[in-house]
Amino acid sequence: MGIRNSQKHKETIIQKVMILTLFTFALGLFGFSANTYASDDRFELIKTVYHVYVDGEEIGIVDEKSVVEDTKKQMINKAEDRFKDIQLTVNEDIQYVPERIFNPEINNKAMKEKLADKLTIGVMGVKVSFDGKTLGHFKTKEEAEKIIEELKLQHISEDTLNSLKKQAVTNTSDIKTISLSTKEKEEDKQEKDQIKSVSFDKRVDITATKVTIDELIDQEKALSIFKKGILKTKVHEVKEDESAEEVAEQYDLTMDEFYELNPGLKKKENLKEGQKVYVTEYAPFAKVIVKENVTKEHTIEHKSEVKKDDKMPKGDSKIEQSGKDGKKRVQYEVTKVNGKVAEEKVLSEEILSEPVTEIKLEGTKIIPSRGTGSFHWPTVGGYISSKKGQRWGRSHKGIDIARPSSRSILAVDNGTVSSAGFNSGGYGNRIIINHNNGFKSVYAHLASMNVKVGQTVKKGQKIGVMGSTGNSTGVHLHFELYKNGSLLNPLKYISQ
Repeated sequence: MGIRNSQKHKETIIQKVMILTLFTFALGLFGFSANTYASDDRFELIKTVYHVYVDGEEIGIVDEKSVVEDTKKQMINKAEDRFKDIQLTVNEDIQYVPERIFNPEINNKAMKEKLADKLTIGVMGVKVSFDGKTLGHFKTKEEAEKIIEELKLQHISEDTLNSLKKQAVTNTSDIKTISLSTKEKEEDKQEKDQIKSVSFDKRVDITATKVTIDELIDQEKALSIFKKGILKTKVHEVKEDESAEEVAEQYDLTMDEFYELNPGLKKKENLKEGQKVYVTEYAPFAKVIVKENVTKEHTIEHKSEVKKDDKMPKGDSKIEQSGKDGKKRVQYEVTKVNGKVAEEKVLSEEILSEPVTEIKLEGTKIIPSRGTGSFHWPTVGGYISSKKGQRWGRSHKGIDIARPSSRSILAVDNGTVSSAGFNSGGYGNRIIINHNNGFKSVYAHLASMNVKVGQTVKKGQKIGVMGSTGNSTGVHLHFELYKNGSLLNPLKYISQ
């Protein structure tokens, strides 16, 4: 608009000059010679003036361009007292259109005042933007590039950034294949475990632009603006029983701002579930993407294998080969977005140690559940600390065996476990074995039990550990023996 106005004004000036020329020509026709023109004081009143245009708008006339130029210099000099390190200029475009006018009225003082009001002092600075969204204006290109670096330094170290700069200018065509020693290979591997790149997910532009001093910002302000992000309008879908006040509060809006964004809504109007309303929230200018190579050591869990053994009694098992976890070294390309891991891509794997499979043998040999009728001593050694009969004014149903060389409790004959658990009648942990030939044996006060109900056991097999559970005066085994339901004296059937 300003340029068109300026062009139109120029055309008007040309027309005026042409009229003045025709007027002079006419004077000559009527007998006015050049000498007459020179000697006539009236013609001395015709002066050349300059129409002054600021950004295409005429603001007045001056008799000398210096009136404007001096005003510009004064304004710049005054501003330089505050901004000594900035090359200042006038932001507006100023044009002069000359014209000869008869006895012009010139008021240079008023013109200076108009110029002071119209002109603004600025600087030829630079603008930083992300995909066209302006982050801020800065004094120099170097300062703008420093801002970009600072944004990257929020996520990587200064040494790493400098290293990436050097890599960017390295001529890789000069690299030759060489043989590395073991030490050099290790150093080469460590070198690969580093940040490979740092970038933004949006295009970054640094462009020259004329700005006012007030538009310039410093590094701290730029970082704050980048962190806060760009205020954008988005659509919010109303949830069940959600009020306008709750939506506004969620997006840090005042109610006036909320209704300004939604002019179709009436104040105090209840929102409906699924209704769409406009809100604003801050979106990031750009995301900082860091790619790095990272080496990690991982455990390779060992496998377990079960083998059947027909020589081992069914229900028994043992470890033939202990399992052992292995180790591997994995190198990843890790992509972080704003400091958080977004992706891990495997580049290579190296097995450091192979895992060892655990092999477990499980017995399949079926042991006859019928007893032989010949009994094994129920402990590993020991002595009889109390016999069957009257004791402390009451009947003692079995024998007590104490001080064995091992606390293992053994089945006196083949049979089936008919009971294995805690007995509240004073026996404590108790096992009962049915020998399926009329005999039944009882083992009491055990510390722990190694068999379960229904399990078939063989003669001499470990079934538990001697203890002092229940009504017991010390660590020992209380042993009872029955035949066809009748209590027997064990010492008539068993011996060491």
